[in-house]
Amino acid sequence: MRCALTRIRAVACVCLLLALGAVGLGACAHGPATPEGPTASHPLEAYMPLAVGTRWVYGTTFQGQPQPDLEVVLVREEGGFFLDNRPTPSRFRFDAEGLRDGATRYLLKAPLTQGLKWMSVADLKTVEHYEITAVERKVSVPAGVFDGCVTVRMEVRLDERRAMRNDMTFAPGVGMVDVRVSLLDGAKELPQSRLVLKVFEQKK
Repeated sequence: MRCALTRIRAVACVCLLLALGAVGLGACAHGPATPEGPTASHPLEAYMPLAVGTRWVYGTTFQGQPQPDLEVVLVREEGGFFLDNRPTPSRFRFDAEGLRDGATRYLLKAPLTQGLKWMSVADLKTVEHYEITAVERKVSVPAGVFDGCVTVRMEVRLDERRAMRNDMTFAPGVGMVDVRVSLLDGAKELPQSRLVLKVFEQKK
């Protein structure tokens, strides 16, 4: 039981890091099929402002307990990617398909249409499934109230019974504002981690 709980907590932490592009697993991205659903009113590039000096501060919790704030700052551009301030930096860039995290993983895909699905194969045992579950949302976090938000859901299976679910919400002109990580255990959904935007700053 202790090993299982340790693994759940580790995967929950990894899901939060994946949401910010902090972990590169060399995933192979598979292209989406375009659904017939509502589409975001803002261009894809609006949902992650990539410029050196952009700063986000997030409040974090694990199983309801407060954790230290997480500060993310884009500190340099390298080979077309924007890198942040952490020891293992995120590597963000936009291309014709969407918002890339590193070489192949996509956090957002075009078109920003509700129901759009894609996947990334991290290794032989780990497949990440993505879906745009909502567009044009209104979201309230400590940093403010944001309209026109897009939510992406990522799920990865732990075993035949359990999976981790990661709901990432992006606001136009701001980037990621809310991340919720849950453990799916059969029919139960158990909240694990939360990340909410407290501060957003752009260098003028």
